[in-house]
Amino acid sequence: MARAPRTTKSPADLSAPNAGGSPATPPTEAVALKPTLLSDVPSDAIATQGWHRMEDETYHADPCLSPSLSSHGAMLVIGKSLLHAWRAHPRSPFGEDYVASSAADRGSAVHSVLFGGKPVELVDAEDYRTSAARTVRDAIRAKGGIPILAKEMAALNAMAEPARERLYALHGGTFLCEETALWKGETAGWRRARIDTISPNRALIVDYKTTEGAVDAYACERRIADMGLQIQAAAYVDAVETLHPELQGRVKFMFQWQEQKPPHALSPPIEMSEAFLSLGRAQWRAAGKLWDQAIRYSCFPGHSTKPFLASPPGWELARWEERALAEQLISGGEQ
Repeated sequence: MARAPRTTKSPADLSAPNAGGSPATPPTEAVALKPTLLSDVPSDAIATQGWHRMEDETYHADPCLSPSLSSHGAMLVIGKSLLHAWRAHPRSPFGEDYVASSAADRGSAVHSVLFGGKPVELVDAEDYRTSAARTVRDAIRAKGGIPILAKEMAALNAMAEPARERLYALHGGTFLCEETALWKGETAGWRRARIDTISPNRALIVDYKTTEGAVDAYACERRIADMGLQIQAAAYVDAVETLHPELQGRVKFMFQWQEQKPPHALSPPIEMSEAFLSLGRAQWRAAGKLWDQAIRYSCFPGHSTKPFLASPPGWELARWEERALAEQLISGGEQ
């Protein structure tokens, strides 16, 4: 099922930290399933590593032979727990349907305009406060479209053109869009990634993101740390280097943010320092090891059952000292 590239031509084991227990005797908060998940394999599952062509729905449903780990799942494993990652996985029987926000719809819509994908459909309403507008919005989502208020379409086009030009400039010409990589990790479990843009020689990855927040360099740096996006960078680089061993150590990753609100400014291209990438690689490997063992034993623990000794942070002590000093000043130093 080899993929014909789509181009754009416009300028540890389960007792490790945060795992919470062992596979043999799962703690009470663990989700223990049947001994194997292989019976849940889709009838059209993909058994070959490589680049594949597929629709968004197929990718997000997970087409691998066993439940695969994506960068989003790895961020949940590291930032929360295996239990959270499994409940958010498309193959989990405990999963809940994702309900997109208006901001998420706008981000998905501009992605679709830039890279192709789900159709963008207009909602002829001022906002979603009326039940009629919400009914139309939900119907569009139900049939696989992306709802956008008609008044927001001009802004969507205003975002797309400079973003396209920036991506074209970063790649130095045409680039591949929405490439899906399926591969096996170090511990033999399946991994998957859907990459926004990648150069034809696979040596440069640029991940495009939109935000309602600021896009100056320091805001983007904080956002990477807050969201754990260094794991995404490591996962995408791992995908390319696994499928193209000749590129080992030569793959560059960048984030490119853009404001959803006027003036739709673009961030500087955000490259990853070696320190950030090293952290991401370590977290990606750790998440993969934990995930593969969880799949093997069909056990997805939550947080640790061991007591945690909570201590007051420095800012809380400082706040109390300021309050005590203020009371002394009011009382004139009297005890």
